[in-house]
Amino acid sequence: MPLSSRFAFGPFHVLLPAVLALTIVLAACSSAPDEVLACPQVIQIPDASRLTRFSVAGRDLTDVLFEAEIQQVQLVCEYDDDVVEVSLKVLFLATRGPANRQGLAPIRYFVAIADQDQAVLLREEFDLEIPFLGNRPRVAMSEELGPRIPLKSGESAEGYRIFVGFALSHEEMSYNRRRR
Repeated sequence: MPLSSRFAFGPFHVLLPAVLALTIVLAACSSAPDEVLACPQVIQIPDASRLTRFSVAGRDLTDVLFEAEIQQVQLVCEYDDDVVEVSLKVLFLATRGPANRQGLAPIRYFVAIADQDQAVLLREEFDLEIPFLGNRPRVAMSEELGPRIPLKSGESAEGYRIFVGFALSHEEMSYNRRRR
């Protein structure tokens, strides 16, 4: 079966607030009242959790268009037969740089799902434009995704991993590593 038909990233479906609150409080996925099944582990890739975008003019502080970081990733999951339905919320924070004349921070980030053997089953990239409205130098924005992970009969999602990070150029990744 091709990966694209086995996995689906879709919009987050709004749940009743009480159901969502109860799910978050329990912090575990369940298929039956007596049985608690684990959610996949979410991993923010350290070298890909920050992004500094420069203008083409140079690489000093006055050439910064914006800086962005992945502040937090929240995960709630629910088992439905042999599928784990995941609600993934990614919180971004962007800071406008002195070279930013457009008032936008266009970013690209990815979500990848790896199985229990650490084989990447799916990696998908998403575009997001964070607007700096008015004179706001910092803006927070969140994205919500709903990946579905098919499981073998009786399998738990505990060994699965969901990786989140910015889709960086080689130069942007090198910049992050030099700043450590």
